[in-house]
Amino acid sequence: MFWPELPERLPTGTGREMRRVTAQDAARVEAALPGSDRDETFHFFTFSPFPLAEFIADDTRRTYALWDGDRPLACTTVYNGDRSAGTVMLGYTWVMPSARGNGGAANTEMKETMYTALRSAGVGEVWFRADVENHRSCRSMEKNGAQRMHVEDAPRVYPDRVSQSVFYRKRLSEA
Repeated sequence: MFWPELPERLPTGTGREMRRVTAQDAARVEAALPGSDRDETFHFFTFSPFPLAEFIADDTRRTYALWDGDRPLACTTVYNGDRSAGTVMLGYTWVMPSARGNGGAANTEMKETMYTALRSAGVGEVWFRADVENHRSCRSMEKNGAQRMHVEDAPRVYPDRVSQSVFYRKRLSEA
């Protein structure tokens, strides 16, 4: 059974809503990201989450989208839950080009909503992993309260290059 147990819908407090991406939503989310923007959006991903319907079918993770009405703005995924340690990974996070900017408002709204839901579900720490060269992502994690913890020695392998992973941690409780 997947841990942590999270609701299908998460209110953000702004009138927007985070919803777990369903098979029916996957095509709408995917269509909202123009093909011409995908290479740039997923440049620092070791693999693309598209086709999204296949990605969300993996029962070891839960993917949520931030919606403004019927328009998806961003996505993030909870995975590697460890109930005994009270930890999860939050990743495969991306923001639609049309929702970028404004100081990272869409990403911050999505992360704060996830932190609230994860804390309520008993998660004490959230871990993030990024490419050391993805400065935008690293700044975003730091802005959203995560601490840079370490750089992994193992290579981060892409089809066209090799880099390294940096790990961040956000404590949700003092336990």
